[in-house]
Amino acid sequence: MRCTSLFSAAIAMVVFAAASAQAATFFSDTFSYADGDLTAYDPTNGPDGTGDNVSGGLWRSHNTPNFFPIPIGVESEQAVIKSGNPAYEDSSLAVTGPEIGLGETWYYAALVTVNDERANPQVDGLNNDYFMHFKDDGFGFRGRAYVDDPNAGVGGAGFTFGLSATSGGQAVAWGSDLSFGEQYKIVVSYAVDSGESNLWVNPTDINSTKITDINSAGAFTLINNLALRQDFSSGGGDHEILVDSVAFGDDFDSVLRNAMNGSNIRIPEPTTAAMSLLALAGVAASRRRVA
Repeated sequence: MRCTSLFSAAIAMVVFAAASAQAATFFSDTFSYADGDLTAYDPTNGPDGTGDNVSGGLWRSHNTPNFFPIPIGVESEQAVIKSGNPAYEDSSLAVTGPEIGLGETWYYAALVTVNDERANPQVDGLNNDYFMHFKDDGFGFRGRAYVDDPNAGVGGAGFTFGLSATSGGQAVAWGSDLSFGEQYKIVVSYAVDSGESNLWVNPTDINSTKITDINSAGAFTLINNLALRQDFSSGGGDHEILVDSVAFGDDFDSVLRNAMNGSNIRIPEPTTAAMSLLALAGVAASRRRVA
């Protein structure tokens, strides 16, 4: 009877694991590393593999020219994304296992603070460019989140977020002006069938206010990475973005919750987890037969 119960429990765990893989956070990260370079990209010698790599290889550079030596760093358990010249590194963290399928929508969530570094805040505008996005194994970028000047115009004490489903520049801006130095929750989605992306700011659930961009040219991209991007501008930097935590998955509530609660999730490949549980089920069945 005991072996029968173990066998049944193991099978139930396999079914649960398979079901959970369909609506889950695939990974989340609070950047609770030592201060230093996030990846192996070296701030002095370029992409020669001698950077601090405080993430231990979880985050990897995917666009690292030799002559722009400010990498994405970690300070006080936050990823630091700079703008301007010589900032340029882009890095990404890949999902292990799940692949986006027809009819699916994936999400990333982050806790983000934008700091003002303009020389003259009353006159200077912000470099309108993206800082976070979905990514495939190459350079298919989807669901790009932007920092932009406030709706009130260039200059002043505020900014706003923007969105583009794919390339071609920011397509739509958040309707309310936001404050430098204040932390915001953002969630961005990508629907593989349509290429639609949405962006929420400080949402409570998926029905909260959002902005939308649909670009069919971006449909059917096999996204499997979350990427951080530094904005290069020859005119120099004008803002700094601090990312306190991120989460990536196929369920809105799950990624928002895990970005907010300070969790570090590393889900193994579903096939690996399922195989382990099936092995447990096999052992249980063997013991049942022997008994």
